[in-house]
Amino acid sequence: MCKEKMKCWILSLALICGLLVITNSCTKEEPAVPKFEIGQNYGGGIIFYIDSTARHGLICASYDQSAAIKWSNGTNLVTNAIKTGMGDGKANTLAIVATQGTGDYAAQICNDLDINGYNDWYLPSKSECFNMYFNLKIMRSLGNFTDAIYWSSTEASINNAYSQYSNDGYPPTGGYYKNTVNYVRAIRAF
Repeated sequence: MCKEKMKCWILSLALICGLLVITNSCTKEEPAVPKFEIGQNYGGGIIFYIDSTARHGLICASYDQSAAIKWSNGTNLVTNAIKTGMGDGKANTLAIVATQGTGDYAAQICNDLDINGYNDWYLPSKSECFNMYFNLKIMRSLGNFTDAIYWSSTEASINNAYSQYSNDGYPPTGGYYKNTVNYVRAIRAF
């Protein structure tokens, strides 16, 4: 009889311990997923795009890097910076800098930029440039954009590159001469 009680007690104790383990694992809190919003100050600038995972996106600097700078470094060369989509500006910028070399031009100043320890800035692609402008200036009146032409990193031809006119609300459709001076706003991914 004593052995039976001891056996029941041990089984009851095991059952209680098992239930406690299950209960604790069910109520364990998951790590918090940061909540990002377009227009939020984050990562050295202002969030203007959030991807479908809601964990990554794009940030633009909160001020212009230049009000009058050329796209090219003095000579128009084919850089093969032809990508147009979201996430393509970094590759375009690297292609431009590799082809153009050091100097004072749009992609180089973005590539060299350091804001509060963030040094992975680049010149936005055609689509990134439009989304930055539309999501911040048009939809939220944020970003301190000037009614001017902003360079994108997307090359249109040997002599032209796409740019965003920040006063008309339309995506870039044509190119400006690379030796024209326009505004620059750097972006980075997070």
